[in-house]
Amino acid sequence: MNRLYQNFHLAIAFFCFTSFFAQDATVTEGILSLSTYGFDKPNALPILADNPKIYPYFKFEEYTHKPEKRDWKVVTLENEFIKVFILPEIGGKVWGAIEKSTGEEFLYKNEVIKFRNIAMRGPWTSGGIEFNFGIIGHHPGTATPVNYVTKKNADGSVSCFVGSTDLPSETTWQVEIRLEKNKAYFETNVSWYNGSPLSQSYYNWMTGAAAATDDLEFYIPGNKYLEHDGTAKDWPIDNQGRNLWRYQENNFGPSKSYHVVGEYNDFFGGYYKNSDFGFGQWSPYEEMPGQKLWLWSLSRSGGIWEDLLTDSDGQYIEFQAGRLFNQYFPGAINPISQVSFDPFSMEKWSEIWFPYKKIGGMVDASPHGVLNVTKENNKLIVGLNALQQLKHTLTIKSKGKIIFEENIELSPMEVFSTEVNAVTDGPIEVELQGTELSYNSDPNTLSLKRPFSSTDIEISESENEVFKGIEAKEYREYENAKKQFTNILAKNASDQRALIHLADIEIREMKYDSALYYLNRALKFDTYNSSANYLSGIAYRMSNDTINALESFGWAARDMKFRSVAFAQMAELYLSNKNKERASYYSKKALDFNTYNLNARKVQVIIARITENTDLYKNLCKEYEELFPLDHFITVEKQLANQKRIQLDLANEFASETILGLAMDYYKLSLLDEAKQILEINKNYVKNNIWSAYLSNDTEILGPLKREPIDFVLPYRSETVEVLEWASQNNDSWKFKYYLALNYLALGRLKEGKEILQNLNDIPDSEIFYLFRAKMLKDRSYPDLLADYQKALELNKNDWKIWEENILFQLNSEKNNEALDLAKKAVKKFSSNYNLELAYVKALVQKKDFKKAIEVLYTIQILPFEHASESRSLYEKAHLALAKEKLDKKNYEEAIEILEKAKKWPENIGIGKPYNPDERAQDYLLAVGYEYIGETEKNLQILNEIVEYTYSALPKNSFNHLYGLLALNKLKKTNELKEFQNVLEDKSKEENQAATKLALDYWLNKNRTENPNQPNHSKLDIQKEVALWALQN
Repeated sequence: MNRLYQNFHLAIAFFCFTSFFAQDATVTEGILSLSTYGFDKPNALPILADNPKIYPYFKFEEYTHKPEKRDWKVVTLENEFIKVFILPEIGGKVWGAIEKSTGEEFLYKNEVIKFRNIAMRGPWTSGGIEFNFGIIGHHPGTATPVNYVTKKNADGSVSCFVGSTDLPSETTWQVEIRLEKNKAYFETNVSWYNGSPLSQSYYNWMTGAAAATDDLEFYIPGNKYLEHDGTAKDWPIDNQGRNLWRYQENNFGPSKSYHVVGEYNDFFGGYYKNSDFGFGQWSPYEEMPGQKLWLWSLSRSGGIWEDLLTDSDGQYIEFQAGRLFNQYFPGAINPISQVSFDPFSMEKWSEIWFPYKKIGGMVDASPHGVLNVTKENNKLIVGLNALQQLKHTLTIKSKGKIIFEENIELSPMEVFSTEVNAVTDGPIEVELQGTELSYNSDPNTLSLKRPFSSTDIEISESENEVFKGIEAKEYREYENAKKQFTNILAKNASDQRALIHLADIEIREMKYDSALYYLNRALKFDTYNSSANYLSGIAYRMSNDTINALESFGWAARDMKFRSVAFAQMAELYLSNKNKERASYYSKKALDFNTYNLNARKVQVIIARITENTDLYKNLCKEYEELFPLDHFITVEKQLANQKRIQLDLANEFASETILGLAMDYYKLSLLDEAKQILEINKNYVKNNIWSAYLSNDTEILGPLKREPIDFVLPYRSETVEVLEWASQNNDSWKFKYYLALNYLALGRLKEGKEILQNLNDIPDSEIFYLFRAKMLKDRSYPDLLADYQKALELNKNDWKIWEENILFQLNSEKNNEALDLAKKAVKKFSSNYNLELAYVKALVQKKDFKKAIEVLYTIQILPFEHASESRSLYEKAHLALAKEKLDKKNYEEAIEILEKAKKWPENIGIGKPYNPDERAQDYLLAVGYEYIGETEKNLQILNEIVEYTYSALPKNSFNHLYGLLALNKLKKTNELKEFQNVLEDKSKEENQAATKLALDYWLNKNRTENPNQPNHSKLDIQKEVALWALQN
């Protein structure tokens, strides 16, 4: 037995010092000038036509190629062991974290701020920890300022609270980033509140980043990983025998998303073998069961992003902790589904993020430390990295008997290791007594029996329809959900779930009578149905039917699911009706069952202020602030109590929405004076000023507002509809009608919103209006749409985005001459704008000017974004089409040269070369070219390579399988061709194999000049044209 204390004497002295004289942690705020690749051009076009899920957010359209120095606010938390950096102006993210004894980063810290078009609104930058709330994707506020506050705590720890509101769901989140004075980790303590009366979409992932190196190994306990649709696959050894724990063994395929499941454990992370250093995250399993590893592809398709997202810090990986098992996209049938966020409920959880060193890896972790156990040369090697001061006994058992025991005293980041003669059989158990750190060599000890597959489950058609409807609703696809539930009720008018969910959607659309119609049908089957009663209460409350609202909420409160929220609704109703005693009574009942019900707490605070119960008021304010320090409600309340003019220090991007949201808190309680005072905070916001006019019933205020531009005036709240209806009736400006249309559309009242847009004719004088109407009413005739697009361009010819929209419209309308004419003018007017240059290339390809398209593609400089794959597609199509022309003209050498270029991957078009790209179309034309010039050996080699590739790619849904058939035919492998054709016929019958089926259809109809499924040959895209050419040659 041999044991080793690292730096023994120094460690003992250090332990004594930190035990008795530990310094407090510090928090500092400063400005740091960093190289910044910025973003700009906020797009005032409402996003309702493209992505209504995230309205009222808007996109940013421009990203810089060259850096500029820019000052950024940095909050730093520091103790003797670690240092944590926070960027409140970039989504409140943790910028990075450093372990001080080694100087190593345990959270990747990108030394440049390099925004690229990745998030839902566009801008995103890598590194640190990103906080994502609301709906799948990088949150819309991830690159813009959030509210924050720093705090020195009584126990010597320090905190930085960051937070914001997800506007579409009106849910509010805050993260306390906390560092204790004597710990080698920091905490992220999350509070996320749904203050709306209805359920909302539920999504959270805390996205940590770490450096990617070839020696990196991952420690993520589990035996399966889930894909985004919930499909389960083997982990960590995949079906090809690759150990996915090792970064370098992921050198295949595209970028990776591993949502690891199957083991009851609380930690995950990674370790760098060469530097003997690691990183990790810990949280109780029930709080954060989601453990995702995300890797850029190790090919150049991922490597290009290293260059695009940093200058000198290298590639990174993401280790993401989530509230659910995976980042779910609806579609597949399996146990994974969407989850809803209940009204007036708060989600709370805590995590720690930590470094560790010199123990070789990680088999367990906790706030006490990190444990590793390995077996080498018949020796059991145990390593322990302390994350706080430890004084415990380490035991090792074999077959239940203690074979090693030692008292351990360690300071934070001190390491202990020992070697014990290994026992060859039987389980080994290692435990640090008095902590949760332990290890058992039996791999099944912590395995879960939870199913992650539904392959053996039969789902009835009606159950599947209900499931799809619920999934769509919780994914904010309300129109789709409405259709599903309506179809269900057409078949079974008594389906209670469909009735209730459809009523929920009607309430969201402010169709309260319709909602009550469906709810009463449900209540006729079960008068005590708590969901139906709760939603009835909401519908009656919104209809100003207080008695029936109270009665319905009372029944809903019988169910624990609705008890607190229903009592809080009753409290709000009583306060609205000036019955303070009843309001106080029901707010207390609400808090009896949910102490985190902030709506109930607001009622109590307001009543204490109104009744001048000073002591109670102070206590209630203090309690509220401790729960949610970033909520400005208490700041407002204290100024109201002191009869001061309300002022707020708002750092977040959408200060106007914060102000209006606070005003809504009081408006909903019929406290109009307070609401009006809040709206006086800042008079620069059009929407808020319309509210002020409404609350004051002062139509004179509307006069100046009609002269304000409509840019970024984006109403979305149901409460605002009545306000805009009033404004439209009291002022003849088209702008108030336009705002009302936006509000209707945001709530799903598409018919009414579109009617307003249509009826405004050509009265508006804003390019935003015409561009929005063109996109929102896209099913109109070409002349009507053209008039809107041209009007937008006429009103503003200096906005490149309007030019791009006009070009794309003409292309989509198959008006290629018009598109090309516009594109030529646009690229001349806006030089070096890669968005317009790409549109120009599309127009050139559509006009079959492939040579010119290729010339532009050789010089364009595209920053990767959502259309980056399109640039590659255009590159290949242009080369293929030009090569086909050369082959037709018997210019075989030129064709071969063009096809070889078609297989190159110039990164100026914004995409790097993936592993094993599908180049069968290029290769087949190359084989034909070599055949024509008598290069038989090259011809046969390429044909055989196409066949080999096709067999390996068979699981994929691909039109290029056609070239496998063509190659076998050229090779005269008749039997193999017949067998392969049969395989494709079977494959084409499977779901999601439309492209494979089309390839087979082309093959079976190869003697025709055009495919029967594509009757208009002139409209075939280049991929199909090349295929038809190949079939005939």
